[in-house]
Amino acid sequence: MTAATIAAVTATTSSGGLARGAVEARGMTTATTAYREPTIVDANGMKICYDAFGDPEATPVVLVMGLAAQMILWDDEFCRTIASQGFFVVRFDNRDIGRSIHLDGARVPKVPELMLAGANRLFQRPIYTLVDMAKDVLGLMDALGLPTAHVVGVSMGGAISQVLAIHFRSRLRSITSIMSSTGNAKLPRAKPEAVQVLFKPTPPDRDAYLARYVETWRVLGGTHFPFDRERTLAQGAASYARSINPPGPRRQLLAIIASGDRTKSLHGVTTKTLVLHGTADPLVPIEGGRATAAAIPGARLIELEGMGHTMPRELWPQITAAIVAHARAAEATSST
Repeated sequence: MTAATIAAVTATTSSGGLARGAVEARGMTTATTAYREPTIVDANGMKICYDAFGDPEATPVVLVMGLAAQMILWDDEFCRTIASQGFFVVRFDNRDIGRSIHLDGARVPKVPELMLAGANRLFQRPIYTLVDMAKDVLGLMDALGLPTAHVVGVSMGGAISQVLAIHFRSRLRSITSIMSSTGNAKLPRAKPEAVQVLFKPTPPDRDAYLARYVETWRVLGGTHFPFDRERTLAQGAASYARSINPPGPRRQLLAIIASGDRTKSLHGVTTKTLVLHGTADPLVPIEGGRATAAAIPGARLIELEGMGHTMPRELWPQITAAIVAHARAAEATSST
């Protein structure tokens, strides 16, 4: 991939700058896919970076990204597709990643501690928990003047959406939990190769970072769908240019582990819930999605054949359509 190609794709990925002609060619209008530039707001005592797509007066959808992943992994086109269906789509960097606050000076869990914690639930006190991260979402909603929202979370973000439904249901219109789990340690574990890439340290050098980034997503994506190396490389370049924070993902991972098993609490969830999960996920096996759907009364489960721990472009139409249909169904239910 040439430097010029990386620069071109990176510019689109990192800024939301899809050209007017490209928007119209996809059957969208500039009115429904208007873009709000990245902005940093105070949320739950944290500095959180967000951007947004669509009409701010439309029904809000908040996208919550996963472990060690920046908000731009919610691809611009993915966001615009949802916005074009009459929604105000907000994506943001979780704490300790991207352009949101980096908790410099906070304790950094060592890899052996994380591995021991994952295996035996033995760990020192976490720096923060998923409840804290859920409160960041609420703080962002407050800053944007959103009393309620549909919340869509992927991986760790899915767990955060579950925590919101457990503790803060009055702020939710619906949740969609993608490639996540209940936190039950007795469920099938990740494949060794997925665990290996998860625990590798993040290199600070750009070239080494990009090589690691590409390898990580190649492994997590599985083998069913073609791996788009060039797009992944450009995405990694955009992430590096925005800001990386190598210690952050370790603190996020400890937050996931320390939050424990949510199964019993999920039995009391009344928020309309959709669960999406790939049948070939090497990091969070399909049993995690099935357990989530089984734990939440009335939850709907969609199993995506061959999908790993990524959302391949080939499945975007199905995934965005499911999110939109679920949100509309929830709106219809709440209005009756």
